Amino acid sequence: VWIPVISQSLLLIQDFFSHLPSLISQGESYTQTMDFRARVFFSFVFVFLSCPPKFQDMSVLIKVDLSLNLTFKVETLEKLVELTQKLFECDRDQMYYNLLKLYKMNGDWQKADAVWNKIQEENIIPREKTLRLLAEILRDSNQEVPFDVPELWYEDEKHSLNSSSDSSSDSTTEPDFQKDILNACRLKQSKGAYGIFLKAKQQNVVFNAETYSDLIKLLLSKEYFTQAVEVKAFAETHIKGFTLNDAANSLLIITQVRRDYLKEALRTLKTALDQQQTPSKVAVTRLIQALAMKGDVENIEVVQKMVNGLEDSLGLSKMVFINNIALAQIKNNNIDVAVENIENMLTSENQVIEPQFFGLAYLFRKVIEEQLEPAVEKISIMAERLANQFAIYKPVTDFFLQLVDAGKVDDARALLQRCGAIAEQTPILLLFFLRNSGKQGKASTLKSLLELIPELNEKEEAYSSLMKSYVSKKDVTSAKALYEHLTAKNAKLNDLFLKRYAVLLKNAGESVPFTEPPESFEFYVQQLKESRENSS
Repeated sequence: VWIPVISQSLLLIQDFFSHLPSLISQGESYTQTMDFRARVFFSFVFVFLSCPPKFQDMSVLIKVDLSLNLTFKVETLEKLVELTQKLFECDRDQMYYNLLKLYKMNGDWQKADAVWNKIQEENIIPREKTLRLLAEILRDSNQEVPFDVPELWYEDEKHSLNSSSDSSSDSTTEPDFQKDILNACRLKQSKGAYGIFLKAKQQNVVFNAETYSDLIKLLLSKEYFTQAVEVKAFAETHIKGFTLNDAANSLLIITQVRRDYLKEALRTLKTALDQQQTPSKVAVTRLIQALAMKGDVENIEVVQKMVNGLEDSLGLSKMVFINNIALAQIKNNNIDVAVENIENMLTSENQVIEPQFFGLAYLFRKVIEEQLEPAVEKISIMAERLANQFAIYKPVTDFFLQLVDAGKVDDARALLQRCGAIAEQTPILLLFFLRNSGKQGKASTLKSLLELIPELNEKEEAYSSLMKSYVSKKDVTSAKALYEHLTAKNAKLNDLFLKRYAVLLKNAGESVPFTEPPESFEFYVQQLKESRENSS
C-alpha cells in the first residue's frame, strides 16, 4: 500500500514546488488553481510521515530535494507548515498533528507548546487526536497541559489520515458541527465556536439547548455580548421553550450589569428564579451594587423580595442589602436616613444581625472612594457614637481600616486617638491582614497599619501576612528587613513564613541563611491551619 503511493507521488512533487510560490501569492484563489498534483503532494507528505518506519526511506525525499533526512526532517516540515498557512483548503490541524509527531519523537516539548500557541493564533479547532498528542508530549516532560484533554470523543487513526480530503469538502454534516462546536467551547475558542454556529445556521442545522447555553456562556465570558444575544435569539426561535442554564444566565446578568443594562439584568434574574435556577452570588451581588450606585433603592428592595428565602442557597449575606440600600440612600442625598437606619439596626432590642457580624466595610469603602465628604463625616460620627455610647466597636474599626486602605493614614491616626479601643479589636485587625496579604499592592497598607498599632507586630498572623505581601511584590529588601527584625527579637517563625522567604531569596539569586523547609507551600498551609484549629 505504501510503496505505490510514494512512487506515484515522486513524479509530481518537483513540479509542484515550482508552482508553490505563485499559489501562495494568490491566497484565496488557491482553490481554483490548485490541481490534482498539489493534493497528491499533501497526501504524500502525510502518508510518508505516517507510514511504518521500514518504508520511511529518507533517500526517497532527498531525491526530490526536500532534504528530509534525520537532521532536517523537522525543519523542513516546519517550513512547509509555515509556507502553507494562507493556503485555502489546507488542513492546518492535520499539518500541526504531523509536526507534533516529530516533536514527540525528539522529545521537544518547547516546540510542541509553541504549536499550541500557533493553533490558537490561527483560530484552528484542533481534533481530539491532536489535543491528546500534545497533552502526551507536555505530560511526558512534566509540563502543565493548558487545556482539557478529550477522553470520550475518540477519533481513530484511519479517519485522521483521510481527514485532509474530508475536511476540504464543501458540505459538513450535522454531527461534525455538533462535535466541533462543543470542542471549541471546551477549548474556550469563542471566535471559532461562533464561526461554526454561523455555518450551521446557514445550513439550517439546529443544536440541542445545552450546546447553545454553553456557546452563549463562552461568548459572554469573552465579552462578545452582541454575538451571545444573536445566538440566544436563534435558539429561542428554533427550540420551543429554550432557556439558558444557571451558569449562562449568571454570566448574562454580569454582562448586562457591566453594560449598564440594569432593567434587562433584573428581567434575566427574575426569569432565572422563575425557572427554579440558582444564579451565582457574584451575579446577584453585582446587580445589587450597580443599582446602589444609581441610587435605586426601590429595585434593590425588588431584588431582596425576589431572593427572599433563597439567601443561603445563593450564598448572600443580609449585609449585602444593608450596605447597598444605605449607599443608594446616600447617593440620593438621604444621608441622615441611611445613618439612622444603620444605628437603629445596631441598637435595637430585636437585632437582625449581631453587632460583631455587622460589617459595613463595603459601604465605608464606597463613600471614601466616591469622595462623598458629607457622608464620610456623618458616618464617622455615627461609628464613634456607637463605640463610645454602646460599646459597639465593629463599625468604627471597619471605618478605621478603610481609611488606612485608602491611604488616609492621618485621618486614621486621628480616629485612633479619639477611639483608642480600635487597637484592642485584634480579631478584626488580624482578619484584615489575612484577607489583604495575598492581594497585589497591599504591602504598604499593611505596613501603615503596623505603624499605627505597633502591638500587632507581636502577632504571628500580622508579620506572616506582611511577609506574604512582600513575597507577592517580590520586595526582597523589605522582606530581609522584616526577617532580621523578627530574628533579632527571637520571634517564632513558622515553616510557611520561612518557606516563602527562602523561595523569594532563591528566585532573586541570593543565599538562604537557614535550612529551607522541604515540603510544599500547600503542606505548610494545611499544617498551620490544623495547628490553629487545634489550639482554638
